[in-house]
Amino acid sequence: MENQSTYNIELGKGTGLIQETLSLLELYEFGVSKEDFAKKVIESNSLVKSSERRINDIVKVVFYKRYVKNNPEVPLYLRQLQERYMSLDQLIHLLLLYTARANRILFDFIREVYWKKGNQVTKPTIKSEDVKDFIKEAIKYGKIDRKWSEGTQVRVASYIIAALIDFRLIDKKYNVISLFLSDNIANYLAHELHFMGYADEAIASAEEWSLFGYDRYDTIKHLERLAIQGHFIFQNSGDLLRITWHYKNMKELIDAIR
Repeated sequence: MENQSTYNIELGKGTGLIQETLSLLELYEFGVSKEDFAKKVIESNSLVKSSERRINDIVKVVFYKRYVKNNPEVPLYLRQLQERYMSLDQLIHLLLLYTARANRILFDFIREVYWKKGNQVTKPTIKSEDVKDFIKEAIKYGKIDRKWSEGTQVRVASYIIAALIDFRLIDKKYNVISLFLSDNIANYLAHELHFMGYADEAIASAEEWSLFGYDRYDTIKHLERLAIQGHFIFQNSGDLLRITWHYKNMKELIDAIR
C-alpha cells in the first residue's frame, strides 16, 4: 500500500457511496478517461439524485482514486464478483478495502481505534469524541500537513463516522458491529497482493489484513485454511513461508470463487 504521511479531507467527497459505486461498476469500461466516464454517467442518468457537479466529484475524485488509479482493472474484478452473486456484505468489505487504501485517515482509524475499542469493551461504541481525539493526536504527531481548524476537525470526524456506518462497521447508534473476514475476501486479498508483486512473506505481513482485525498470526492461519480448500499450496516452517500459486491472474481466481 502506498504510504501517505499526511491526512486530508477527501473522504468528505464521498464516504461509503455503496449504491453509487455499484451503479458505476455496471457502466465502467476499461481505459475510459475520467472526463468521458463522467459524461457517460451524466447521460445515463444512473445517479438520478445527483447534480452534474456532484457526479463529476463522485467519478473523478472518489471512484477513480479508489478503484482505478492504481489498477484500472479493479472495477472489472468487482463487477465480475457482483455478477457472480457475491453477497452484498462481502462486496462492501472489498469497497472498504479500496476506500481505506485511498483515505489513510480512515485506514489508520480503523486499525488504531476501531479494533482496539472492539476488542477491549463489552458493548463497544465509536463516538465522535473518539474520532476527534484521534485527529488531535494526528495533529500532534505531524500526520496532518497543516493544523486543521476546530470546524474542519468536526467535519472530518463526521465523515469517518459516516463511512463506518456505510461500511457496516457500526450501526446508526454507533455500536460496533463485529467484522468477519470471509474466505472469499481473504482469498481475493491474498491473490491481489501476489499479483501486485508482493513476495509471499510480505503478503502474510501486509498491513491491509489489519483492517479486518488480523495480525500476522491470524493471517497465516487463514491462509492455511484457504490452502486446505485447494486455492494454493502453503508452506510455513517458521523460518520460511512459501506459497505455490495455482491461478495465473485475478480473472482465474474470480472464476474459482463460489
